[in-house]
Amino acid sequence: MSFPLDRLALQLDWNLLRTYMVIVQERSITAAALRLNLSQPSVSAALRRLEERLDLRLVERGSGQNFVITRSGEFVYREALEIYGGVVRLNDLTANEGQSLSGNVVIYRSSHLEMDAITPALEEFRQQHPRVTLSIRSASCREVSQALQQRVASVGFCTQIDPTILRLRAQALQAQEFGVYCGPRHPLYRRSPVDPEILAASDVVGYEEDRMAGALSALALWRVRHGVGERVIAAATGIDDLSELVESGTAIGCMARGHALRYGARLWQIPVPAQAPLIDVFSLVDVERHMIPVEAALLDHLKAAGLAARPVPRSES
Repeated sequence: MSFPLDRLALQLDWNLLRTYMVIVQERSITAAALRLNLSQPSVSAALRRLEERLDLRLVERGSGQNFVITRSGEFVYREALEIYGGVVRLNDLTANEGQSLSGNVVIYRSSHLEMDAITPALEEFRQQHPRVTLSIRSASCREVSQALQQRVASVGFCTQIDPTILRLRAQALQAQEFGVYCGPRHPLYRRSPVDPEILAASDVVGYEEDRMAGALSALALWRVRHGVGERVIAAATGIDDLSELVESGTAIGCMARGHALRYGARLWQIPVPAQAPLIDVFSLVDVERHMIPVEAALLDHLKAAGLAARPVPRSES
């Protein structure tokens, strides 16, 4: 017995859905074109073809590149995310009943985040399940949330959350204490007490997210409030890059104390006469995601360690 396949399923180009998914996430045709490495007219044409194929108005266009997602557009976006996540995870569906747990789990973490409190739990899980592999990817806080929205990641760790994304559940973890560090070439290396004029005039190496509106805005505000540094001369993507720039250069930089301790005498924590800044840390999971067995097992393991919330499927809530 054969069953007729829906004509839409046979004829719809997946690339149109993927392009639309990025348009919604970027909230801009121009930004979506940059992310997809396509021309702006190509992205606009893809959106138009998708609307024609579905016979739906997905966005209400305003002036310039501004638009508002319609109710139909929101529904199509959610379905596109579900399809995308399913395609990405197809090769992980290897954990069947009666077999040992296996598969790959993707974890996203903020590139400026120190992971000493998290990696032991991940390593313990891997030791318990030798056939499981972990892919840990560093990104910005915004990209961590995007990876969960796209169902590319099973869990994320970051220092900033977007409260408007209701399907992402955040669990607050232990905040990280940051300090101000310099290398041997800086005039404040191994000096105490601190000369406030030298501290205030020092060049700064920061993070790309270390700005007034970024995920590490607390660091920028703290530096201004306490006269730490004058101008930012470099912006590092991740914690390792920042550490190396501080160690080998003449600028100062803020980083998590746990990470800086690994450098020993090569990094000196400047004894700034102010309470060290604390940066909030969160784990993120998608409460609407259908977990494959290896993902569910990891989330249970992290929940037992107090590092993540376990999403409850709607059928169980």
